[in-house]
Amino acid sequence: MQVIEHLIPSKMMKIVQWMIILVCIGYASSIFADELNGNEPQKSFWETYTSALRGDKVSQFNVGVIYERGIGVDKNQSMAANWYLKAAEQGHVDAQYNVAIMYVTGRGVDQNTTAGMMWLASAAKHGDKESRKLLLEVIDGKYDKVAKPKLDKGISIIALRMKTIKDTMICDGAGECSPIKAQTTVTSKVKNGSYYKVSGIGGKNGWEPYEKEGWIDEASVEIRR
Repeated sequence: MQVIEHLIPSKMMKIVQWMIILVCIGYASSIFADELNGNEPQKSFWETYTSALRGDKVSQFNVGVIYERGIGVDKNQSMAANWYLKAAEQGHVDAQYNVAIMYVTGRGVDQNTTAGMMWLASAAKHGDKESRKLLLEVIDGKYDKVAKPKLDKGISIIALRMKTIKDTMICDGAGECSPIKAQTTVTSKVKNGSYYKVSGIGGKNGWEPYEKEGWIDEASVEIRR
């Protein structure tokens, strides 16, 4: 870039820099539009972010989704939880459910079952059936001890194909976990204790290699040899 700067006049250089910024924004916006399919017209990331800063609860929820999934930005569970909480405080039911899960599992925030139950109860009060179901599970003590696995490289095994079942979580080596949809096909070639390292995952486009580090508890999958 230093060589280019010497060759391009300063005013032209500013134009070039703005063109680069606009291209990046357009790229993030296209990803955002593909991922968030709602009934409202799609907004660019910056339109949504600006709206969220101004206090719009739907935009705050959407920004939380962006950070949780890493849509055009680096994944950041803490930022996701922060934006979900802002929307939840304004009565956004889906945000209340999402931030409740983060409190119950300790993802993006310190684990706080009481706070999780409070938000689940609020969402359930507004008619959200999934929140009511999860609240009953939390009350039964299902999530009292959410352990973050300490995982190293593991050992090689014969390649396995498996199906995820209800409440499956996929975790990285640092113990950061996120849910994965039930009945998803995954493959593994490495095992560490009771955890399988995901090597591939099935989707709409067929089987694809799983490039990130992800581990799944053997209790939450059905082995298909």
